[in-house]
Amino acid sequence: DPTWGSREQGEEAKYINEKATLYIQEQAQLTALREEQKIRSTASNDNATKDATSSTKDRDFEGGFGGQEDLEDRYATTSGEH
Repeated sequence: DPTWGSREQGEEAKYINEKATLYIQEQAQLTALREEQKIRSTASNDNATKDATSSTKDRDFEGGFGGQEDLEDRYATTSGEH
């Protein structure tokens, strides 16, 4: 039946168009989210850099390595037998 065949093709074409439209919308949303994340990440990196420079200026000594500056030495008063 040619009518049924054309109807089936029309429904398939409609489905494909809907999927393509949804895909395009999803890609646009993902792009927007990536841009927003990039902006937030850049802003947080700038703030972290400012915080790091201000905190190093507050200290009058060089201590620690690799982010361990704030650790306390628990064995500083022992005789070394630990």
